[in-house]
Amino acid sequence: MKKIVIAGGGISGLSARYYLSKRYPEAEIILVEKSERLGGCIQSSVSPFFFERGPRTFKASRAEALFKLIDELGLTDEIVYSSKQAKRRFLWKEGRLQALTPFSPLIRPMIPSLLKEWRQPYPWEGDETIASFATRRLGKYAAETLFDPLTLGIFAGDIHKLSISACFPELKAMEMDYGSLTRALFKKKRGKKKRGLFTLRGGLQTLIKRLIEKGRGEIHLNTPLKSLDEERLVLALPASAIKVLFSADEEIQQFFDPIKGASITVVNVAFKGDLLKKKGFGYLIPTSEKEKILGVVFDSAIFPTQNQGDETRLTVMLREGGVETALEGLQRHLNIHIAPSEVHLKEWKEVIPQYGVDHLKRVERFGEYLKEKYPHVSCIGNYLHGASVNQCIAQSNLIFNI
Repeated sequence: MKKIVIAGGGISGLSARYYLSKRYPEAEIILVEKSERLGGCIQSSVSPFFFERGPRTFKASRAEALFKLIDELGLTDEIVYSSKQAKRRFLWKEGRLQALTPFSPLIRPMIPSLLKEWRQPYPWEGDETIASFATRRLGKYAAETLFDPLTLGIFAGDIHKLSISACFPELKAMEMDYGSLTRALFKKKRGKKKRGLFTLRGGLQTLIKRLIEKGRGEIHLNTPLKSLDEERLVLALPASAIKVLFSADEEIQQFFDPIKGASITVVNVAFKGDLLKKKGFGYLIPTSEKEKILGVVFDSAIFPTQNQGDETRLTVMLREGGVETALEGLQRHLNIHIAPSEVHLKEWKEVIPQYGVDHLKRVERFGEYLKEKYPHVSCIGNYLHGASVNQCIAQSNLIFNI
């Protein structure tokens, strides 16, 4: 009987344990986690107000692996979809909250670039930064007003450093396949779109709990992996931890050296009463505004079914500062001056991998080297092919030949 050791009890490790339990029913499976809890960045709090400390919403049209896993685990009835109001997005720009719509004043300066975008040449077959791509195709204004806050909201990163191919592969593919973004939008076949955003009624901790129940094998908490000497090993660890494990291998060190982790501070704030004058998903803030806040998510407006009465639940993402910074920002941006009923602060240190230019090429070389030098080791995680929960789950389901 084969023995499989999984290191890491986040969404990648727990998903791998579940899939390997099904794929190799005779194998002995052991999962080790260095901390005292499972779930990694996924943390749900339901009382007295509902909050997610980490990931919270998923786009239905881009969550195939997650949808399938939820169905297999018998959690389909737990899915809740976002309100219609969640389609509205805002930017804090020029000292005020502005709706981001096709007819918004924010979009008007882009119209000339949009009209001639289909004529822009596309000789750039290699990788490039997000800023380079956006400026080439849509101009500097679009890069700074749209791509910059979007990148901050997803990756907490710099458009002048991050890779377009690794961070937004669908946009690079549109250029390569159709010659332009606008041409791609007109020519791409449009299937039936899945509905909006979704989450689980009782929080994403529900998914973690069910994965633990449905997977097989011993789980050891407070147990860090100390060596690579196992029969079969699945590393579902952060990039920094794997780098330490392979400290004697210079080739692998060269792969991990460029992969830095962005830190982010999340402040969950709850108020009694409905205090949002504008309903929507929330707002992001371009770097040019020089704010300490990256953006704010309107949790109570996105998923009102998770409200426990008349309340306002917000998640503030900070580039620097703490609770006072978050509350001061909410006063200026949303005109909320009353004292909150509940506040939680969580600092996530270096949790969001930063994909530099040519990241995908480096990932390919890393995979080939791993197969050749360490055939008993499989590596999965958000530092490879995508930082989202869906992408981590998809990677975990691709472990074969254990």
